[in-house]
Amino acid sequence: MENNCYLNKHIFIFREVKLCDAKNVIVENSIMKKTFLYLILSLCLFSEVSYAQDRCVPDHSNHGRFERRGHRYRSPYFVVGNKVFFEGREMKDVSASSFVILRDGYAKDAWSVYYFGVKIQDASAGSFKVIGYGYAKDTWNVYFDGKKIGDANSGSFTLLTDGYARDTWNVYFYGHKIDGATSGSFKVLPDGYAKDTWNVYFDGKKVNGATPGSFKVLSDGYAKDTWNVYYWGRKIDD
Repeated sequence: MENNCYLNKHIFIFREVKLCDAKNVIVENSIMKKTFLYLILSLCLFSEVSYAQDRCVPDHSNHGRFERRGHRYRSPYFVVGNKVFFEGREMKDVSASSFVILRDGYAKDAWSVYYFGVKIQDASAGSFKVIGYGYAKDTWNVYFDGKKIGDANSGSFTLLTDGYARDTWNVYFYGHKIDGATSGSFKVLPDGYAKDTWNVYFDGKKVNGATPGSFKVLSDGYAKDTWNVYYWGRKIDD
C-alpha cells in the first residue's frame, strides 16, 4: 500500500513537472511570436520611413549650401580687396568691385554669372535674377542649379512652390519638364502632389489611374479620389 502511494505521488509530481514544462513552452512560444510580430512591424515602419526619406527632394533654401555657424549662415563666397574667393579658393577673372552675392549659390559681377563658383556660360549678368528653389533666369534663358533649362520660356516662366514651376507651354519639377502636364490648369497641392485637368502628379511624375476631379490630399502623404487611396503617390491595393 505504501509503495503504491509512493508511486502515485511521484507520478503526480512527474505530471505536474510535465504540465509546467508545457506551460513554459506555450509561454516561450507566445513570447517568440510577439517578438517576431514586433520585428515585422518594426521592419515595415522602417521601410515606410525610409521611403518617406528617399522621396525627400533637394533642399533649395535661400541659404543654399551656405556654411552654418550657430544660428547664422555664411556665404561660401568672400570678397576682400580686389579678390573674390569661393570656399577658400580664389576665383579668376572676376570683378571684385562689382561682385554681388545672390542666393541659392548664385552670384554675379558686371559681366558674368556664377553658380557655386563656376561661371554660367552665356548668362546675362545685367538681367539675371534668382527666383527660388534653385531656379533663376535672365532675359533669354531659364536656369536650374546653374544649368540652362532647354525650351523654358524666360518671359512667362513663373515659380509655383515645392519645386514646381511653369511657363506658357510647360510645367517643370526641379528643373525637369513634366511630360504631358497642362500649364494653364496646373495646380500644386500639399505633400508633393499636383494636378491639372487631366492627370494627378506626385513629385513631378504622373500618378497612374488617379482621377483629378475628385482627388484630395489628406495628410502625411495620404490622398484619395473616388476610387482609390494613395500613399506618397502609390496606390494602396485592397
